[in-house]
Amino acid sequence: MSMVSCLPKPSGMAILGDRQISYEDFELEWIGECDSKVERYCRSLLGSSKIGKIVIDIHESQMGLPNQGMDESYVLRLDEKIGIEAKTTWGGLRAIATLYQLASSGELSRQLEITDRPRFGWRGLLIDVARSFVSIGALRRILDGMAFLKLNVLHLHLSDDQGFRFRSEAFPGLASTESYSQAELEDLVSYAGDLGVRIIPELDVPGHVTSWLVNYPEWGFSDLSEASDRFGVHKACLDPSNEQLYEDLEILFSEVGAVFPEEFLHVGGDEVHPEYWSKSERVQKFAGETDLGGIAEIQNYFSNRVFEILLKINKKPLAWDEVLHEKMSDCVIQNWRGSSTRDRALVKGLDCIFSSGFYLDLFYPAEVHYLFDPESEQVELLELEDQLAVDLRFKHVAGGLKWTEQWRKGSINLHSEKLRGEKQLGRVLGGEACLWGELVSEGNLFPRLWSRLPAIAERLWSSESEKDVKSFYSRFLVVKACKEINWDRDEEMGLLRAGLNESQLDVAKLFEPAKWYFRLLGEEALNARLHGSEMPIARPYDVNASLDRVVDFLSPESFSARFLDEDLNTHALSILLERWLSLQPEGWPEDMQKGILGLVEVANRLRDYLWGDQLTKKEVRYLLEELYGPHGEYVIAVVPPILKWLDSHESR
Repeated sequence: MSMVSCLPKPSGMAILGDRQISYEDFELEWIGECDSKVERYCRSLLGSSKIGKIVIDIHESQMGLPNQGMDESYVLRLDEKIGIEAKTTWGGLRAIATLYQLASSGELSRQLEITDRPRFGWRGLLIDVARSFVSIGALRRILDGMAFLKLNVLHLHLSDDQGFRFRSEAFPGLASTESYSQAELEDLVSYAGDLGVRIIPELDVPGHVTSWLVNYPEWGFSDLSEASDRFGVHKACLDPSNEQLYEDLEILFSEVGAVFPEEFLHVGGDEVHPEYWSKSERVQKFAGETDLGGIAEIQNYFSNRVFEILLKINKKPLAWDEVLHEKMSDCVIQNWRGSSTRDRALVKGLDCIFSSGFYLDLFYPAEVHYLFDPESEQVELLELEDQLAVDLRFKHVAGGLKWTEQWRKGSINLHSEKLRGEKQLGRVLGGEACLWGELVSEGNLFPRLWSRLPAIAERLWSSESEKDVKSFYSRFLVVKACKEINWDRDEEMGLLRAGLNESQLDVAKLFEPAKWYFRLLGEEALNARLHGSEMPIARPYDVNASLDRVVDFLSPESFSARFLDEDLNTHALSILLERWLSLQPEGWPEDMQKGILGLVEVANRLRDYLWGDQLTKKEVRYLLEELYGPHGEYVIAVVPPILKWLDSHESR
């Protein structure tokens, strides 16, 4: 298939030749009834363009909201006219997104026939609005970008220790100052529905409930004066022995369910700290009376009670993989603790949402996410995880990556003959990218999202065999200019607000934020975590941190560095070295000065190698690897492509 600049890559496409047309004003023609959702979306994206006539045939207009299992297939033809055919509204919307991308990237001069459908029905994005509030306007902008990328599930993490964003009428004391009214959320659901996007709410229980217990201490174990301002695992949890709690949860979940008509409701279940349950005489007495053997069984009891509540109010439960238990009730599992938890869910016959390779808050480049496939065999996924620990780009967090191997405990070979013959396996419904809010504000949200989310969108839509990283980046470079995901503008505006001047932008973009949880934990807490004693160690960030430095606005992946190696030769490198050697660290923001010094040192070492005849290739490679970083919270992203060039350079 010849490359056409659209993303995700269509499942089927034929390029039939050149298209001889005159570009006339936009015009719509319908075969059969006009579909209001498709027409509105088409006019909003293409109404002011010189695209000519578009003939649309939607077999069944969908008046309701999108749903799991909806048909999103379509056929798009570029001939004398533009033709769109789809069985449903949802396919029509996806066709419009493709056509808009083709028009924006100058592809209308080709005669094309695209026959397309998604690989997975669940293609999602989690936004953590609990730790960092996101306005309704920004959420609408996210939805616009999701529709552009053909994503169809927005998962809102509405509650956590730091905040509760849903204004409950039954329990008004729950809501934080910054929160959403039910009317605002209903409007958002409607807006999303018009774009073919479902919104799934999450209220996280029984842990992560500090904000809950401030005004409703009877649900837990201790009086709390305010929601937490720190990040990390908290001891606060709900009381599983309290019958009144379950009655109140039914009222609360019913309220949430009425606002969000989606069939699924997410109930969290992650990172439950055991201390209060272990020390509570009431809980321990309750556990003894109900034959619950320990903390895991107590949590499973709580989970099953909550699942019963959801079924009673006609909702399907969805939870994080910590709820996995041999005695658990039916639930869709969202896996995040490494790849092995996916198979632990599937072997129990539970459907699964794959997220373990899709955490956008880890500051990984797009290619890392792109290679994690929700249906790859476990051994392949674990190999990808292992490769990160030996990749120079993650050397500074290799110990942390090794720490996560504990999540492989209890892993199962899903593809063994025995399991295939004896078990009714669950299904992988799809996947979700997750952007947790600790280091995110509305000001830097979009460079965080759009610089990597397109890779995950393609992984979830396109064929499993589509793993050509170079092809993805080539198409992404074209498509990212569209206003829906043009994050470069947001990045540059943020860098200028952070104190840089225009002349410094190009150099700043040769840096990236440090990877994994290096920034969030800080070096001291990171080392403590590796030794199992993180809790007493203060983290460098909390909810009051001002995310207004250069590191907060830099894209997690430096495209300047990534594509440097395509044009890199000794002459081009010489020009760069001359500029880097002239840099004066004192002219940069204080937190960047270590990084600028590091870049100057990179230039010095390369100069010594190229012209000073003082270093061998092996010696300069070692020095450059050491200079990669971190320098404070920055890494010098230009080092890996320089090392690639060095490997091809004539040795001495």
